[in-house]
Amino acid sequence: MDHSNLLWAAPTAWHQASGDRLRELAAKSLNLTRQIMQYIREGIVIMDARGRVLEVNPAFCDLCELDEAQLHNQHITNINGNLHRRRYYRDIWQRLQQQEHWQGEVQHYNRQGELVTHWLMLSLVKNSQGRVEHIIGVLNDVSQLRQSEERLSFLAHHDALTGAANRTFLLSWFGKLKTTLVKNERLALLFIDLDRFKPINDNFGHGVGDQVLKELARRLQTQVDANELVARIGGDEFVMIWRGTLSHDRLLSKAEQLLGQLKVPVRVGNYELTVGASIGISFYPEHGEDIESLLRYADTAMYQAKRYSPNNICLFDQVQHAQLQAQQRLTTDFQQAIADKQFYLQYQPMLSCDGTELLSIEALLRWQHPELGVLYPDQFLSAASAAGSLYLLAEWVFIEAAQQLRDWQQRWHWQGSISINLSGLELEQLKVEPMMALLQQQGVNPGDFILELCSDYLMRRSESLSEVLEKLRAAGIQVYLNNVGRGRFNFGKFNQLPIDGIKLDRSLLSAQSSVFEQSVVRSLLLLSDALNIKVVACGVETHEQWQFLRQHGCHGVQGRLLAPPMRATELEAHLWTAS
Repeated sequence: MDHSNLLWAAPTAWHQASGDRLRELAAKSLNLTRQIMQYIREGIVIMDARGRVLEVNPAFCDLCELDEAQLHNQHITNINGNLHRRRYYRDIWQRLQQQEHWQGEVQHYNRQGELVTHWLMLSLVKNSQGRVEHIIGVLNDVSQLRQSEERLSFLAHHDALTGAANRTFLLSWFGKLKTTLVKNERLALLFIDLDRFKPINDNFGHGVGDQVLKELARRLQTQVDANELVARIGGDEFVMIWRGTLSHDRLLSKAEQLLGQLKVPVRVGNYELTVGASIGISFYPEHGEDIESLLRYADTAMYQAKRYSPNNICLFDQVQHAQLQAQQRLTTDFQQAIADKQFYLQYQPMLSCDGTELLSIEALLRWQHPELGVLYPDQFLSAASAAGSLYLLAEWVFIEAAQQLRDWQQRWHWQGSISINLSGLELEQLKVEPMMALLQQQGVNPGDFILELCSDYLMRRSESLSEVLEKLRAAGIQVYLNNVGRGRFNFGKFNQLPIDGIKLDRSLLSAQSSVFEQSVVRSLLLLSDALNIKVVACGVETHEQWQFLRQHGCHGVQGRLLAPPMRATELEAHLWTAS
């Protein structure tokens, strides 16, 4: 074989040297080239103009898992065992002819049956007449690089803990999947929120919680096939996509089976831990064309399932759709409502149980919507939250109530307290010191305020909110639990909460209240008395209710029997000017 065109030498050396010297230089250059080929990590192959192997280095043999004798005089395309189609090689040859070089991936199966990926670079070597004499190839093993890239791609699109898809992958995957549906097929999107998972993290640690999540994700994965998906989109929130022609009844049956799987205890070390779940379901294309809308609808249905459904499963329907649209409208209207001063406060007194003493006055927020009329907090607080204005609204309430309190102190010499309702979400953003300074700027004492917090929210977030509650009480503000008797209530946490009082929910005093509700009221009164916590009963509407509360030692009462919510001027007439 003639290697003269591969030799390395300076052009001037060729002209000045004698024939013998020229041959000596050529031999040295050829020997040096071969030594380099022996030791470099890249595979080198030298072929004739038709692609038959003339010479290879050890690295090329190792990469191909063939020895030099097996490779010699073989056509380069036969080495890959016909893994690539003939057209692939024709494209390579055409690119070589046009550009004189080519690079790309080639693959073959190794002796273990694994698919190995190499990166091959080919270049033409032409003589002085421009004819191709040789083809030189350089081969690199990029299998590990490809595996790393695939791993990185997997991590970019999947949850690292559970291996489930993440939100990014869910969005792109859904867009592709919906185009493949056949006639009468639809997609069911299940929004799955785990119940009782946070106490596992709190009581057993995040390591145990992670093991529980991994096992529950594994169980979810067993409920989908190749054309379906499980994604983790939050700490304890999963989304599952089911595909098919399932009826509502069949879908509910499958969802109930799924809940049954999730409720089976998870064993972690010596612990057997049980969680449940609530599931909301929306459908493509009935409820929407885009994944974000379907997620929002399923999330809405999930909260309905958590609150009202006996089996913790709820299908999104037109009633929920109308409610969601109404919330979206209020979210849009919210900023303008603040600018136009559409919000106002009503006030309702709280009296001692014997009716002789005015204990405090509760400030109640209202929205005078220009088209929808008077709206109450349970109708628009979620819209305020969606608009990102919940804390701004709470700040407005504090300022408005403080100004009203100062006016009553100056004009009527009233020395009582004003109570303000917060849902609890505002406390996540509350900075105590600036808020106290704001009240003092209005000329009032923070100690003249009572803060009423939703008991259900505080029971769920007591650990994260305890510090801010302690600061509020240190500033002189009293803290009451509101709506006690509705939603969750943990007696163990009740004893630990930094609170001054509770307000019994009106449902405990309804006309339909049973012996059970009356027993709950008596128990709460006895417990609060033992803990030196004041109790105010809300929703007192009959003399019988009032008499029952007086009989069992309730501290205060509030309700329409005594005085309904009213504007400030009406309250003044009711409390002071009439006397």
